[in-house]
Amino acid sequence: MPIKKMVLKPTKGLASLKLAELWKYRELFYFLAWRDIIVRYKQTALGIAWAVINPLLQMVIWTFIFGKVAKLPSAGLPYALITLSGTLFWTYFSEIVNGAGNGMITNSNLISKIYFPRLIIPLSVVLRALLDFGIALLIFIPVMFYYKICPSLAVFALPVFVLLVTIIAVGVGLWAAAISVKYRDVAKILPYFIQLGFFVTPVAFLNVALPLNCQWIFNLNPLSGAISGFRWALLGTSFSWGDIGFSFLISLIIFVSGLFYFKCLERSFADLI
Repeated sequence: MPIKKMVLKPTKGLASLKLAELWKYRELFYFLAWRDIIVRYKQTALGIAWAVINPLLQMVIWTFIFGKVAKLPSAGLPYALITLSGTLFWTYFSEIVNGAGNGMITNSNLISKIYFPRLIIPLSVVLRALLDFGIALLIFIPVMFYYKICPSLAVFALPVFVLLVTIIAVGVGLWAAAISVKYRDVAKILPYFIQLGFFVTPVAFLNVALPLNCQWIFNLNPLSGAISGFRWALLGTSFSWGDIGFSFLISLIIFVSGLFYFKCLERSFADLI
């Protein structure tokens, strides 16, 4: 009886990502996300209330600096709403990037012992960050009513901008996660790069506060379009759908390139860690 030969060939393109494995290991995904939530607020007196306290404190600080001291324009809106809206999105973004960038190192024991799609680790951070974002968003509603600002029907477009920020954050997080395995210094300097990104993103100010000849530089940052869209959906500030389209394009490039780079290095993670 002739023996049939089996030839194994490496998969290419989207097939090499093996995204179907994520569904197979979904229980591990939920476990890691829930574990991160518990660890984050364990042994804290205020617990999950920090998800609200943190953006409120930043709102007070940035409103004083940019609204009272610098007196930047606010398009006729209370400056507290400008800073709070930007802070909510920025906190959501930074939590995903920080969590994904450090996740491979903090889960090194798990990676070196058993097999599972390593992509689960940076992606599980999204659920924890999304929970914090949802809780913090609830505090935004009474603040709006306090200032007698009512959202229009544009509020239903809010998920679009949340999705946009998620794509950007996960893409950057995947790059940081993959590089941090090989170069541990990345995890150390990542918070400084995130802090630098805060000042090149219109988090605590509007785009109209920038000189006209500088606005195009800020528009290259995909987070600028996402935050502008978020403010438009809730506060009715002006923004351009063209900027959103450009932000989505840049975000997809960052996400897809980060995804492929992460998968290229995935086989070596156990050895490097």
